[in-house]
This record gives sequence, C-alpha cells and structure tokens, in this order.
Amino acid sequence: MEKIDLKIVQLLAKGYKQNEVSKELKNKGVVPNSISIIEKRINKLKKKFNAKTNFHLAVLLTKEEFI
Repeated sequence: MEKIDLKIVQLLAKGYKQNEVSKELKNKGVVPNSISIIEKRINKLKKKFNAKTNFHLAVLLTKEEFI
C-alpha cells in the first residue's frame, strides 16, 4: 500500500469525510490531495479489500494491521 493510501485510510479511521481528508492533506502539504484523487484511491482500495463502505475499509485494514 502506498504511503498516501495509508494516510487517507488513517484519516478515514479517525472519522474524517473525504472532503475533510482533502483539506487535511492540503494543510500538511501532502500531494495528491484533490477530492477526486482521494475518491479514486478509496474506491480502488475498497475494491481490493472487498469493503462496502469507507468505514468497512478502515476496519478491514485495522484488522490486517495496515493502520
């Protein structure tokens, strides 16, 4: 998993919404940080891990000790 994907999922696990993830990444100078890129990365991860929601993805990755 790429570093940016890990950061996105960590923020989702903390309860951030996609637009809040984008703002947080922008504030920290992390790129890419656009909402569309974040959505695409989340969807790709959800497909890879068979997650139905963002929360489900965070739970699965926590269980797998990615987070």
